[in-house]
Amino acid sequence: MKKFMRIVVISISMIFLYSCAKPTVINVVMPGDEKLNCEQLENAVAESQKIKREAEFVKDGTGGNLARAMLFWPAWAQTLHNADVAIMAADDRNYHLIKLMKKKKCKGVDAINAKIIGTADKNNVVSQLKDLNEMYKSGVLTKEEFEMAKKKVLSR
Repeated sequence: MKKFMRIVVISISMIFLYSCAKPTVINVVMPGDEKLNCEQLENAVAESQKIKREAEFVKDGTGGNLARAMLFWPAWAQTLHNADVAIMAADDRNYHLIKLMKKKKCKGVDAINAKIIGTADKNNVVSQLKDLNEMYKSGVLTKEEFEMAKKKVLSR
């Protein structure tokens, strides 16, 4: 009976763990990518950027994440891992699509690439500032250290 209960508990835990928020993980290379025209490639880039934004939202301090962290922390950790995988896959897909656009000599490919890179840089700065603020609030950084680090991040 104890063995059966242990199996039931483990099974329920696994169900909770894997039924958490799962951001869409996009395939980096899709069948037929080579056949897409420039407009379709641009739409595919926009779609992968949308998926990346959704995954980044899941990583933020949403109510669902707070509840998972308090009630069942492995589910919270799995959600963060899933979001990281989705973000990396979206970045890789964008790289693949931009490469195809350059190969097909699509117009505006450099502007699209710059927009993607600019978004990544902006998100990186915001993320770094949030991390610095958390370290300052927790007492890891003094006010002077926080101000110096903040200036360094903003000057990049």
